[in-house]
Amino acid sequence: MFIFALIFVLCMSFQAFSQWKFRAIDEKGAGARTAGENRDSTKITLPFWDDFSRTNYLPDSTHWFIDSGTSTISSTLGIEPPTVNVAVFDGWNNLGVPYSDIELEQGAGDSLVSRFIDLSSINPALYGTLHISFFWEKMGRGEVPDDPDSIRLQVMDQNKNWQTVWVKTGADVQETNVFFQEIVPLTDAGYFHDYFQFRFQSFGRLSGGFDTWNIDYVYLNINRNASDLSFEDRALTSLPGTWLTKYTAMPYDHFIINLEQNLILPDVGVYNLDDQVQPVEFHALIQDSTKIYDKMNEGTPYNLAPKVHSVITTQPIDPAAFDKNADSLSLMLETKFYINSGDSANWLGKYDYRTNDTTTTIVMFDEELAYDDGTAEWAAGLSQKAAILAYRYIIPKPDAITEVKIYFPEFSPPTSGKVFTLVIWDDIFQYREGRLLTEQHTVKKSDGLNRFTTYTLGRPVVVTDTFYVGYEQSVSGFFPVGLDKNGRTEKGNIFINLGGAWEPSDIVDGNLMIRPVFGFKKAVGFGDEVFRGVSVYPNPSYGTFNIRGTFERAEIYDILGIKLLDINAVDETTQVKLENASQGLYLIKIHKEGYQKTFKMVIK
Repeated sequence: MFIFALIFVLCMSFQAFSQWKFRAIDEKGAGARTAGENRDSTKITLPFWDDFSRTNYLPDSTHWFIDSGTSTISSTLGIEPPTVNVAVFDGWNNLGVPYSDIELEQGAGDSLVSRFIDLSSINPALYGTLHISFFWEKMGRGEVPDDPDSIRLQVMDQNKNWQTVWVKTGADVQETNVFFQEIVPLTDAGYFHDYFQFRFQSFGRLSGGFDTWNIDYVYLNINRNASDLSFEDRALTSLPGTWLTKYTAMPYDHFIINLEQNLILPDVGVYNLDDQVQPVEFHALIQDSTKIYDKMNEGTPYNLAPKVHSVITTQPIDPAAFDKNADSLSLMLETKFYINSGDSANWLGKYDYRTNDTTTTIVMFDEELAYDDGTAEWAAGLSQKAAILAYRYIIPKPDAITEVKIYFPEFSPPTSGKVFTLVIWDDIFQYREGRLLTEQHTVKKSDGLNRFTTYTLGRPVVVTDTFYVGYEQSVSGFFPVGLDKNGRTEKGNIFINLGGAWEPSDIVDGNLMIRPVFGFKKAVGFGDEVFRGVSVYPNPSYGTFNIRGTFERAEIYDILGIKLLDINAVDETTQVKLENASQGLYLIKIHKEGYQKTFKMVIK
């Protein structure tokens, strides 16, 4: 996530622990907020329903007005939400900028503003039946609101004034990991006009990602009453968990050495919004764009208790699904869960309840080794000049590191432009004798949300078995690295050195976003020599780019593994256009002389 907030400084019972600082991060996107801007006057009609499962990053623009102050969508900050994805509110706008430069200033933060809704034709006899319901959570995996902080619901009356109809403060509830369901009557005759709107808005500290609130499953309609809180909707509530035992991404030739030991059972959260027991059939599979590797479950029956969160775990993954004799594969495998629930495809004649019945994640077998899942909810860092951090990895075979990827989130004051020393050790306890590489680099500003920066090594570093990757900071003050907190945590791998002695830092609950990259795969048949002279540029691009060099064909995939385009080579330079491409990461798989190589392209 992309909003940052200073959460706490740990107690000083140990010198090492006192140097750790943590900040929460929330996803924020692009937009331009202009006070008093003219809104699109297009009106929508009842019913209004959004569980945020249809979009990622920013809300659905057919339901909500989008500007830089709009709440963003997260699949990780909510704890046991009613459906996958929640709207997140705090003190940063969705450009990653605080609403105020004054450290302790309080006021209105993120908002979620509905489009205009025409209520003018509603029969006055039904005015007493208009209700809005939603789920809300204090904090989740964000930062806890203080007692005076609040989240509120406001509606636009016929005089174009916002009226507060519901509010919760930090003092009203102690639970920070529970979604509460609310239903609010909107019976005032002044609300029934042709440009009705409603909005959620948070109030709290405006200098960063403080005072987090989560909202989900918003439903506005007539013919409702105060007890209308059940829905014949069965929904998945999370992305599938990883099925790799230790890592979330790894080279394929590492994976197959201990293949059976590298596999665990993936799972997914599920919730029944009905007040009756409901049966579902669930499916789980692993696939890429060309084939299905394994179907762990096909229509497995499962009974969901009413208003209860459950976790569905798959059958074991078949090790035979993977080629043990291939040591040079580059795979992007999609883990897909979906349920056959009997949910309506045309609820209220307008909405498809099945949109929250499917979730997917990606497992990469390429050149990177990662504990993290690619998203940082928080950031963690040391605050002492010359402090050293080391992150431990264990691999099953010797290999050569050619790059290190690190996600350094942007804070104020920024660390971009600061010098740090990148270090690789085979044994941190031998001090300098254990160092395999020591290089100075400059922190480069991240290209965006959860975007790693690649630091190319001056020479390849051969590592065997256990090794450590980390850095020594050259500045005092908070020096943050992304921290993934929502996945499985591999504890015991983080070490810090504040004055000559190494200490473990199990107090860090999460996975640091530091990834070693192993190159020189041509030694095991990766065909790098074949691709000499083949390149993709410009990178990043705005959707139009070139493939330079000769090749037979290429395929373009989005990050979910969906093929977007097939390309045939044209002379020495082939131009590619991705029409209406959203910003983000894309993969270009190029085929030549029986080999294939995947290039990564960032679309701005």
